Amino acid sequence: MSIPGNPDSHTSHGPESTTKIWRPATYLHADLSHPPPPYAVIILNQPIENPRLFVQVCAKASLVLAADGGLNRLRHLSLHHDIGIIPHAVCGDMDSVRADVLEHYSNLGTKVYKDPDQYSTDLTKCLRHLSSPEWKQYTFRHWERYRILSPQNRDAEVAHQSSLSLDATLDVLVVGSLGGRADQAFSFIHHLYAVHEDPLIRCGDVYLLAPESVMFLLREGRNRILTPVATSLLGENVGIIPVARPAVISTRGLEWDVQAWKTEFGGQVSTSNHVRSESVDVTTTERVLFTVELCCVD
Repeated sequence: MSIPGNPDSHTSHGPESTTKIWRPATYLHADLSHPPPPYAVIILNQPIENPRLFVQVCAKASLVLAADGGLNRLRHLSLHHDIGIIPHAVCGDMDSVRADVLEHYSNLGTKVYKDPDQYSTDLTKCLRHLSSPEWKQYTFRHWERYRILSPQNRDAEVAHQSSLSLDATLDVLVVGSLGGRADQAFSFIHHLYAVHEDPLIRCGDVYLLAPESVMFLLREGRNRILTPVATSLLGENVGIIPVARPAVISTRGLEWDVQAWKTEFGGQVSTSNHVRSESVDVTTTERVLFTVELCCVD
């Protein structure tokens, strides 16, 4: 299955045209002079445990959305660190965000989209909103970069130019911790699967960014994950987790590569493997969760 979105990050061209290319390190660079392809950040209602990494991924994002109580987390960060991020919008049923926080960001220009539907999560609401015609009209006509306020760049606002059309899709970085309630952690992983099944969601690749790792769902078939060692952004520890159903995988570029290897819960699962190449190839019969350690952790 081909996932629509930014073509530069999705499928290679040439002899291996059916190989899906993943570039998780692209979004982690602190260097603003080398912008990645346009992408969106969604802030979950989870502690922001690595403020430096959080600001790095927001600094080059084309859009920043908060999922309901994620706005509280953002406000807490702004009050305890000399940095401020103004999201484009907050989406959800608004049962978690505090009234004073909502008023604060509304006065700064953050749009509020309340959706009372109790059969979808706040993260789902954000992902659907990114795909809505209304939001795309706003996004691609105005495309203002949110303001990053810091001691070196006080009250500065930078316009972000984009050549994307209304038919384009954005990759998405979902920022949140997997600590805390176990059911919420499983819910976040569930969303990596559900995003491909929801007809109201049309986005590119979705990455779940935790304080010490980044994870994403490999598609069926051939995948290549770029793991540039020289960047010092990605660590060596990786896992390939068959969350939904058993899979048969083959790998290349790991310390312990496998060929036609069945993996399933209750059987064999590849965890604590080590990257040993500038890229890792994974061929799989089913979608599997790929997780790689981050080095850019305070």
